[in-house]
Amino acid sequence: MLSDTLYTLPPGSRILVTGCNGFIGSHVVDQLLMLGYLVRGTVREPKPWLNEFFDQKYGKGKFESFILSNLDSEVDCEKAVEGASGVIHMAADVSMNPDPSVVIPNAVKAMQSILKAASKWHSVKQVVLTSSSTAAYTPSSDGERTTITQDTWNDAAVAAAWDAHAPPHSKGYFVYVASKTETERMAFKWVQEHKPSFTLNTVLPALTFGKILAPGVGGSTQSFVTNMLKGDGSAMTFLPPQWFVNVVDVARLHVAALLSPSVKSERIFAFAASQNWTEVIRILRKLRPENSLIPQEPEGEAQDLKIVEPSKWAEEILKSFYDRPGWVSLEESIAEGICDC
Repeated sequence: MLSDTLYTLPPGSRILVTGCNGFIGSHVVDQLLMLGYLVRGTVREPKPWLNEFFDQKYGKGKFESFILSNLDSEVDCEKAVEGASGVIHMAADVSMNPDPSVVIPNAVKAMQSILKAASKWHSVKQVVLTSSSTAAYTPSSDGERTTITQDTWNDAAVAAAWDAHAPPHSKGYFVYVASKTETERMAFKWVQEHKPSFTLNTVLPALTFGKILAPGVGGSTQSFVTNMLKGDGSAMTFLPPQWFVNVVDVARLHVAALLSPSVKSERIFAFAASQNWTEVIRILRKLRPENSLIPQEPEGEAQDLKIVEPSKWAEEILKSFYDRPGWVSLEESIAEGICDC
């Protein structure tokens, strides 16, 4: 039950959600429908199972799909935004294409198309962008207690993305991170320069775990944990210890960024706590003691010791807007994520 009743947008308003069939995106749609909003969700190609899922849960007419195969098209984006009061832009290129000259400009242009479309329809009062924790920093277990603030940007990753001598095996990752960094930074700059009638907020999710809402939804980062039940611990080789967050908490923060009058022109850091794979494996063994396929714990694994100051404000948003006690725990997140396995 929400404790903040002075929403920026009244229930019954239509909200556009791009990339609505994703792991986080489907939960954002679910939270909005739960609160009585109408949702238009963009997909690159028809996803009839998605319509069926939300129709069965909330009744027909609450959720509609909109085919938006090209986010670069300002005309198509204008059609998608028409009649909406708010926009949550979640769609992103997660191909890990190592070519920065393709990925970064395309991501920036897609965001510009959304911003321009939103500014042309004066019905739009709120815009939210899904960024990434990596737009602020690159996770590591180097032992440094660097402090992350609202003004921290991952310029090192941007430089690595354009560095011709960067290691090939990590180039795609840095290009993805740079696209997130540059897109979010550009969005705030665009709003500052053009002064549209809407407010922009961004959400930066950490490594996200939790329940996959429907069978057709890609597992995204939750699949790394699910795969460990099958003996696949490959995620430990390329994902260092880092902060985590529950997928429903991420969705709640997106909704708060859209609806709370106390959140204005902010970066919301969806960082619950620092964790490592040793903790994940111990929780999996506790939850599935009969499973002998769960990989061994990494030997001598460290923690990400970065101090993320804005995570406290994000938790306060959850407490005040959603009347929650705080973040969903790592164990609860993992239990929810493997409940159907």
